[in-house]
Amino acid sequence: MTRPLFASIAGVLLFVTGCSTPPDKERHQAEGAIAAAREAGAAEYASADLVSAQTALDKYEAAVAQRDYRLALSLAVEARDTAYHAAKRAADNKAAARSNADLLRADLTRLLPVARARLAATASRGALTAKLRAAVTDAENALQESRAAMEQQSYQAAIDRLQPVDDVLHAEMGATAAPSLKRLK
Repeated sequence: MTRPLFASIAGVLLFVTGCSTPPDKERHQAEGAIAAAREAGAAEYASADLVSAQTALDKYEAAVAQRDYRLALSLAVEARDTAYHAAKRAADNKAAARSNADLLRADLTRLLPVARARLAATASRGALTAKLRAAVTDAENALQESRAAMEQQSYQAAIDRLQPVDDVLHAEMGATAAPSLKRLK
């Protein structure tokens, strides 16, 4: 009977003494995970998760100041795990953004020669032609700017520049379509 009692008391003592110092190891792990998440692009591609991890680490500091080391340990582990999740989500979102940017660039690259040919074939120089010419010019500029953004791995910036231009060019191409094509749509 005394052995189980002794084991229980020893377990409680180990638990209490284990929580008598701040969990610095876990804090360092959390800081490293947050730094890795930032390096993976979490500030741009998983910002909510990164903020959550940083908030948990900030709460860790408050818990340590109050000498609540169990809470501090829990918060450090939460910060670490959330930062790992942020890094993974950032990688996934970054890959998806790159794919979307590539698709937009390909669509504009395919559509521009058609728009240029339509401009060349258009006999009238009316408002529709002027709008299409402006859309073509904007699309050409957007493609150049997006190339620089893609080289810097700022895929969301490339999307933000390309998407509205792609939408406008598609709309203008529809607006300048031959009358017989408009009726078929």
